[in-house]
Amino acid sequence: MYFGLLFCLHICVAQSDVDYENTMKTIIDSYNSNDAQKVFDQFSTDLQATFTIDKVKEFLTKTLEDQGKFSEFDLMDQDGGYRYLVQSENDSIILVLVLSVDLKLTKFAVE
Repeated sequence: MYFGLLFCLHICVAQSDVDYENTMKTIIDSYNSNDAQKVFDQFSTDLQATFTIDKVKEFLTKTLEDQGKFSEFDLMDQDGGYRYLVQSENDSIILVLVLSVDLKLTKFAVE
């Protein structure tokens, strides 16, 4: 019985691959339209405190200038978060995401 309850609890609160894919689509669409607010809105409260809206705007502007628009992404692995290879007009980057239970980003990093 305890195993069943634990399994159900894990399934009910776990973030799925689909959740991560939807978050990536939102980030890519927001990035390509240079919508820093929409990217920022995906962040958890803690991440918003350290990665302010001004930093998001700066990141988007600089990355758009250097990389161009993003075209596609592929999940590479889940080592330290969901690591995506993101293709752009000029190059590619690795974007690492971690989602909270409420599907807010607790990690947003470029490798």
